[in-house]
Amino acid sequence: MTLTQHESWTGVRVAHPVADLDRSTAFYRDLLQLPVRDRFHAHDGYDGVIFTLPGGGELELTVGPAGGGPAERLLVLYTGASESCAASLAAAGVPSADSPNPYWNRFGRTYLDPDGHRIVIAQRDDAPSDVPTPEIGWHAGSRESLRSLFELAEDSASQLAHYIALGRILLARHDGLVLGHLQLVPTGKTDEMELKNMAVRPQYQGVGVGRALVTAAVDACQAEGWSRLVVATAAADLGNLRFYQRVGFRLTAIERDAFTPATGYPDPITIDRIPLKDRVWLARELTVTGWVPACADS
Repeated sequence: MTLTQHESWTGVRVAHPVADLDRSTAFYRDLLQLPVRDRFHAHDGYDGVIFTLPGGGELELTVGPAGGGPAERLLVLYTGASESCAASLAAAGVPSADSPNPYWNRFGRTYLDPDGHRIVIAQRDDAPSDVPTPEIGWHAGSRESLRSLFELAEDSASQLAHYIALGRILLARHDGLVLGHLQLVPTGKTDEMELKNMAVRPQYQGVGVGRALVTAAVDACQAEGWSRLVVATAAADLGNLRFYQRVGFRLTAIERDAFTPATGYPDPITIDRIPLKDRVWLARELTVTGWVPACADS
């Protein structure tokens, strides 16, 4: 069996179960200085941290109900054509297996190599290809239920404690599941609102949820008469810089030494092997439209 051109690989992840997630995270982050790409909490009973590996690819560390046996040690290969690739493997007689983590059963198929090692063939973006446009609305419940989402976008516990209760929060939902959030906080300047914190669950990234949240935030701010929406992100986070510029924000300023132990952040932090030190501010100018999202009590 060989892969045709349209089935070429687009990414790779190595998944390791660990005994102590905090201890293992500190080892890979602080000693090996691998940048943290994402975190997740209580996803099908699993907590995890995803690191970016040198040269591309990802390392995922997890703790969960299955206990960390060999069946949770995975090589995940991403492709834009997972169904046809899986069909080719099955036609060649390659044995398949269920994963103890149901996430990989939903978004991939697991096969055994000649030595019994598990390989997951997964669709690119770790998400179903048929995710519909999410329902966007205001959050009216406890913010503690959203803490794991906030922590995806904030590495400082002290900074998060300072602002988690501020402003208002938009939620992106599908079938009752919260896919992501966006927090809006007035800056104190006339007619200016800040996009303070935004995150999308890792398994739903790359399918338009973040863009839908920003669009709803812009529409709501314009309807309420705000004339400017600002956002700050890490200068080292090239992915975020690309995203915000693609949704209409423009660079306005650089805030040097914003991410230091003095401001509550670990040292060192690196993103894509770039030291995290400075914060970049971006802004989007707004006009009045007259639309406000409905309330979505969670």
